[in-house]
Amino acid sequence: METINLKEGIALVKKYGKLTGKEREMLIKQRFFALLFHAREHSELYKELYSGLGVNFFMREVPFLDRDYAFAHRDKWKCDETVEAQIGAAINTVRTFSFDRDYRAFLLRGSRTVIISATEDSPHVAAWAKNTTLLSVFAPREELVARLNNLKPALLWAYPSTLTKLLEEKKAGRLNIRPVLIMAGGEALTDDLRALLIDAFNCTVQSTYSSNELGVIASECQYGHLHVNDDWIMLEPLDEEGKPITSGIASSVLATNMYKTDYPVIRMTLPDRLNFHDKICPCGNISPWISVVSGKDDNIIFKGQNGDVTIDIDEFRPVFRDIKGIISYQLLIYAGNNISLRLKVNDEVMKPVIFLQAEQALRRFFREKDIFISAITLDASRPLKDEKNGKFRSVVDCR
Repeated sequence: METINLKEGIALVKKYGKLTGKEREMLIKQRFFALLFHAREHSELYKELYSGLGVNFFMREVPFLDRDYAFAHRDKWKCDETVEAQIGAAINTVRTFSFDRDYRAFLLRGSRTVIISATEDSPHVAAWAKNTTLLSVFAPREELVARLNNLKPALLWAYPSTLTKLLEEKKAGRLNIRPVLIMAGGEALTDDLRALLIDAFNCTVQSTYSSNELGVIASECQYGHLHVNDDWIMLEPLDEEGKPITSGIASSVLATNMYKTDYPVIRMTLPDRLNFHDKICPCGNISPWISVVSGKDDNIIFKGQNGDVTIDIDEFRPVFRDIKGIISYQLLIYAGNNISLRLKVNDEVMKPVIFLQAEQALRRFFREKDIFISAITLDASRPLKDEKNGKFRSVVDCR
């Protein structure tokens, strides 16, 4: 595999848009097999996984990589030789902005970018990283507002749950920023929240579909469709029997990142359910477009008084929204409808009082859904990221 700098990466991304369907298909195959042979030579995990492959084989014959297994064996997964390819940065540069006017305004504003994330290695740090500031989603709200007012970002990336808090600060007059573009990611962006953000900040609001291990998987066009960056990211939708499908909601999806060489992702199982659309997008981009149906961990099932009750994790956000002092929270769900709550608060002395308010709010929430909660306890730890994949989840099923 060859080293690719940013300028070369941008040229490759732009060139792909001019290729015919047949030319794209051939290019993707070349990149796929180049990565596969590199991984098989330099990664112990892939040496074992591909031990049964011969010299000549079809793409569909390549064994898939279980995501959980890969993260549990990171020492074997890592390649002992990596190749620098600034493709992720190139994709961000070329495809982040749905409108040319926004990109021009972004450049005029000095390309100032702020990313509010739970991880230090966010895949959304773009090519203009020298003008990018990464803020922690766990920082106190007052601190985030102060930093944003000082940085005055032209582009703001954040989780929808974080943007909801910033929306409140904007309406209260405490947040004084005028971004050119707000990019939401990591969680589902609802139409209602998008409309509220557009109205309050008077700017374009887009979403992106991405992950730490794959980078930016799909970029949104001006019609709100998430087009797969299929020149470097390959998604394979499968039905319940594991057979390829061309459209509709996939039972499972295999994903390949064709430029990432440190921890190669080749036909890895994705945790999300995706809908693959076969309609032609009016934006003119012939790359396939998708919508996220749900992630495997987006729903939590509780034992209700009249049977099982399914709750979307997004439903918990309003429970804590009006409790003063909470910076971030994390619910741990255990067997027997037992819950442990991790809290990060702005005043440790007041933490027991804040916990009591949170416990009462949670019990009201569950009563309305006819769910009896055995116990709600305060966990001594602060909210933590997943040790395996580095992601933060506000609700964790520990059963």
